[in-house]
Amino acid sequence: MKKGLLLVILLVLVVFSNGCSLKAIALNSVGDALSGTGTVFTSDNDPDLVKEALPFALKMYESVLDGVPEHKGLVLSTAKAFTMYAYAFLQMEADTIDKQDYEKAKFLRARAFKLYIRGRDYALKGLELNHPGFNELLRKDLKAALALTNKEDVPLLYWAGSSWVAALTTDKGNFQMVTESPIGAALVGRVLELDEAFDEGSAHDFFISWEGGRSESMGGSEKRAREHFSKAIEINKGKKVSTYLSLAAIAQGKQDIKEFKELVGKALAINTDEYPESRLANIIFQRRAKFMLDNINDFFLLEDTIDK
Repeated sequence: MKKGLLLVILLVLVVFSNGCSLKAIALNSVGDALSGTGTVFTSDNDPDLVKEALPFALKMYESVLDGVPEHKGLVLSTAKAFTMYAYAFLQMEADTIDKQDYEKAKFLRARAFKLYIRGRDYALKGLELNHPGFNELLRKDLKAALALTNKEDVPLLYWAGSSWVAALTTDKGNFQMVTESPIGAALVGRVLELDEAFDEGSAHDFFISWEGGRSESMGGSEKRAREHFSKAIEINKGKKVSTYLSLAAIAQGKQDIKEFKELVGKALAINTDEYPESRLANIIFQRRAKFMLDNINDFFLLEDTIDK
């Protein structure tokens, strides 16, 4: 029986069940099915289809979690889905319409902020389920909290930390988020300690932006950012568009148009069909790369930018 049909049957069981035990069993089965969807979204070649489908999926995740709040697999999937939706379909759209419709861009970023926080909180909930008392300890003794974690916590650590820091990028004037962002970075840093190859080096991708996006006086380091770039490329074999765009942002900050165009060119040269497990993300980031090239004069304070 195909998973989609099985899921429909299970949902019917949930709706019409009068017995608590049967309902709990059905909900747990639905949770297993939802958290085990594999590459059904990540391998899709139609970002717009996924954009339209995800809001329903997100609410389905939450509805099932309401019945089985300790389903660890579904907690993780929900955290990941909220974070990915906020970035790929809200924040990235906001970035592309800033000049044409500032008010809509502002609205989209406000939505993205809320969903990032929701994704973070689900991931933190997962860490709390694995290590009772984790969230309280996290704010009292960060080092001690991180020491509790192990390799099984890596996905939760990554999505908790990355969504925490991503929320700041949508509301840079939020003082609380500014002060808390190092906690998010530390969670992702723990991923590097436990399994730096997780999700094809995504933690290294994170630190390209984290290190390169801050001045040295704020603790950033271009040298460390480039080291993370090299490590990410080594792990993912140069097949992730996002890795090149992360370093391109640093080139933009330095107004190094030559390196910027080289990196964006490499990002656009990736054949998304060669890597089906990353197809959706690569297509979305290639859209971003094309936008960057098409609007290059907005990124560089140079005359005749295209010809340089």
